[in-house]
Amino acid sequence: MAIADAAGQTARWKDAAPGADDEDIIPRDIRFGILESPTRHWLGGDFHKTALIDGLSIFLPEGERYFIRSLKYYAPKLKDKHLAAEINGYSVQEAFHTREHEDYNRALARLGYDVEAMEAPVIKTLRSDKIPIFRLAVTCAIEHLTATLSSVTLRNPQFLDDASPAYRRLWMWHALEELEHKAVALDVFAAATPKYSPFKRYMLRTMAFNAVAWTFLKIILRNLMLFAATDGIKTGPRFWARLVWVLFGNPGYWRKCAPLVLKYYLPGFNPVNKDDHDLIRKGRAWLYDEFMTLEAAKSAPAAAE
Repeated sequence: MAIADAAGQTARWKDAAPGADDEDIIPRDIRFGILESPTRHWLGGDFHKTALIDGLSIFLPEGERYFIRSLKYYAPKLKDKHLAAEINGYSVQEAFHTREHEDYNRALARLGYDVEAMEAPVIKTLRSDKIPIFRLAVTCAIEHLTATLSSVTLRNPQFLDDASPAYRRLWMWHALEELEHKAVALDVFAAATPKYSPFKRYMLRTMAFNAVAWTFLKIILRNLMLFAATDGIKTGPRFWARLVWVLFGNPGYWRKCAPLVLKYYLPGFNPVNKDDHDLIRKGRAWLYDEFMTLEAAKSAPAAAE
């Protein structure tokens, strides 16, 4: 189904209906049309807010493929058939994410950003991991980061109030689906390490997270400077002061994420938060309402004829 929004951008929506509450993972084949209408500083005209989120997309195509490989390696070995089925649903969701973020990154390239240079350290890092259980531990760590960002986004949808519509839809969709499958990687990790002591499992999980967090920070900051260079923005003290304000002040992305991120270091860490079900329900309703609004806008000209 193709729908043109007010900006003339074409998006294709399929399976945007909320689904039943008992459905855990729902792959949604939705095309957002980002490549057709790339927008610079799409989040309220703010460089820092936009570049931080664009920087996340740089990680995602290679990252999503990495996640799929990591989990699918263990799927045939699992005795739990329900978990194996969840891996399949997870993989389909991640495949759609890969497609949309490949288009997203092509849109960044059309705006003049050196996406190839930005993606290079991501590709080099992820392709260097050869040990299956470490790949799985890294996947768990990255999934925790993305699930945290998704929870914070769905708890604070006002973060995207000033976003260009297509970008807002994409990130809300991605946040919803990350919450739907947030526990799958850790469930597979537990199933893949039955002979590990709790201490060994904890050390592997947290050491992988330390490596992921450090690498993520380095690449994000490096790419932020590449975004700035393309836009002709000087990275002096005022630039970094503004970044600190966005992360810790207003809107305070890191300030809101930190408590959830740090829970990963708890020995008995459980990825499920008490408001997950409510956030998923609200996210599904939001996506469907957005779809219906676009349908109504599309139908209005025809009705007027």
